Amino acid sequence: MSTLSATVQGETLAVPHSLGTRPPATPAPLGAVDCHHHIFDPRFQKYGEIHVPSATVPEYQLFKRRLGLSRSIVVAPSNYGTDNACLMDALDQLGQEAARGVAYTATDVSVETLESLHSRGVRGIRVYLDKNQIPTREGVRELGRKVADLGGSLQFVGSSRAEVLVEWEDTLLNLPCPSVIDHFGWAPQPAGVHSKTARTLFKLLESGKVYVKLSGLYLSSASGFPDYSDLDELAAGLIEAAPERILWGTDWPHPQSAIRGQVPDGAVLFDRLAIWAPSAELRRRILVDNPDRLYWSD
Repeated sequence: MSTLSATVQGETLAVPHSLGTRPPATPAPLGAVDCHHHIFDPRFQKYGEIHVPSATVPEYQLFKRRLGLSRSIVVAPSNYGTDNACLMDALDQLGQEAARGVAYTATDVSVETLESLHSRGVRGIRVYLDKNQIPTREGVRELGRKVADLGGSLQFVGSSRAEVLVEWEDTLLNLPCPSVIDHFGWAPQPAGVHSKTARTLFKLLESGKVYVKLSGLYLSSASGFPDYSDLDELAAGLIEAAPERILWGTDWPHPQSAIRGQVPDGAVLFDRLAIWAPSAELRRRILVDNPDRLYWSD
């Protein structure tokens, strides 16, 4: 079997922060990347309101085996503030062949700090548009210039409070580095594809400079647990519009969903992608080719 057509079948496992034990019905292409998960390690002090008791690298490795995934992008949550020690420790454990990272820093972070993060596997910086200290547009542009020099990207987090992504459209279209929009841009349901946020997402994809990440379904779904099917139309539409600019992630250990007492089944989340992207070739593009270009180009 050629590398291009090779697949990995998940395993039957009970894993932390996921319902069920069965693997996905859909095998993953070899090299598949979970482009959004967190690590919460009790060895590092957490801040903020979301409490996750333990979501360590060994626990995530079990989850990855269950889904048949090969690699991952570790994303710094807001719980640690701008202290990226837990993220860096996770990247050291996983190794740069298997994982890259997205850190959280102030917009005025020094070039020296960014270079140090880059040397240890960080390939993106996360920017919250409606949390903690909301950045200025000039601050984001300056951060984008620094990140562009290192071949990285900026990763933007919207809000459940308002459709803030719409307000940042012009800035995102004119950044010097690639951008990634987390969690469907928090496009609200039931408006979905007819929302202002969705219109912005399609415009950003059309620019050829922005990626949209299909992750965190429970953050904006109105139909909700267990399959969040009201996001199907938007997901399929985004993929059809720009399959070369779509990423997928689990959001493990699903901290926001856990607060509501509805931890999802990881296999159900993975199999949802097969509904949005029916062909193996299209799923390989989303799970392997696009992450390769964005996070492993060096």
